[in-house]
Amino acid sequence: MGLFQRLNGSAAALLEYSKNVPVIDTHEHIPGSEKAYNERVIRFGDLFNPYVSNDLNSAGMRFPEGSKPAFYCIGDDWDAFEPYWQVCKHGSYARALRIALKEFYGVDDFSRDNYLEIVAKINERNTPGIYTRVLREACGIERAVRCADDLPAPDDSILVGNIASPSRRVSCMAHMERMCEDVEASEIKCLDELIEVSGRWMEMQVSLGAMEFKSMAVPVEIPDRTAAEEVLGQVLSGEVLSEADASPLIAYVREADARKAAELDVPLALHTGVWEDYRQLDVNHLVGFVKRNPKTRMDIYHLGIPEVRSAVQVVKNFPNAYLNLCWAHIVAPDMVVNTMKEAMDLVPLNKVFAFGGDYILFIEKVYGHLHMARENIALILGDRVDRDLMDLSDAEQVLRAWFYDNPKTFYRL
Repeated sequence: MGLFQRLNGSAAALLEYSKNVPVIDTHEHIPGSEKAYNERVIRFGDLFNPYVSNDLNSAGMRFPEGSKPAFYCIGDDWDAFEPYWQVCKHGSYARALRIALKEFYGVDDFSRDNYLEIVAKINERNTPGIYTRVLREACGIERAVRCADDLPAPDDSILVGNIASPSRRVSCMAHMERMCEDVEASEIKCLDELIEVSGRWMEMQVSLGAMEFKSMAVPVEIPDRTAAEEVLGQVLSGEVLSEADASPLIAYVREADARKAAELDVPLALHTGVWEDYRQLDVNHLVGFVKRNPKTRMDIYHLGIPEVRSAVQVVKNFPNAYLNLCWAHIVAPDMVVNTMKEAMDLVPLNKVFAFGGDYILFIEKVYGHLHMARENIALILGDRVDRDLMDLSDAEQVLRAWFYDNPKTFYRL
């Protein structure tokens, strides 16, 4: 009980229909080859990373100072874990995990008696073919966009590569040096050289199979060359900066990323909201950037949570901006439903992508998240049908477009 919503009428019919619609998963972080995944020994803490561990930390569970709670392995200490699990297990992050446990392992919760046995079974089943069994057969995912610092294995039939853009690599000298090595360039000594190397590096990555580059919202409305040069000087002197401190340089390089992406006919993904000081990642910071780069297809991630109405307005007002619901269904399911009910009147229906799992390990969680996404989309479209604003066949077409046709077209898959 407590894992599956009770849907009625048109929503129930659409949920059933959705189970036979193919899916383009727009956002994952899983290992780039199944072999690498098979080689991982999954620990109890890995089941919660990300994002349940973030809720556990919010509830008061202590993590080592300096660790990022959403990615910290909590270990195998049941007594340290259990009190915080009790106050987090009904949240949406935990619900996706528990749906996965129910579907693949026949249990819907952890206990002192079963938690290590569950982990043992997960590792027993982590064998060749797991990507096909979970992603393609259980989930119906045709292709999954993997976001990482490198590209997936070229022979993988499911994963396609979204690689971190040059603007995500400029806060650390080692990352810039790696770009230079990749394109056989000499060391970077000034901003113009950084832009030149970045463009060459993006060309190389597309030739190797990259179909998208990922950047982010930053609190810089109009990039300033002088400020960017100052930050670059810090990095070249050996400082490793936070993304917040490096934002003047990130913003400046991101403009070059956008121009090159348009030239290469690949989209630029933009992380917005949710994390930590989410004000730094406010989707409103993107308005000028999207407007200045009308030839670049912009993939606006995570519904801009918490600034959901702003994200909808960005997508409504700029032809090159698209609304990606990746991660959003497990961040705040009701927020997604309510926002998208409004967005149905605001955003052309070809500009929405319904699902991206956004997971790293224990890929069975993708199934849990996808079920929640299917519920949400069924509720959104079922509401239109029940209010006589759309007939059921139209709603089925929109559902298929959001899960499959729109991202397939956008990513040129």
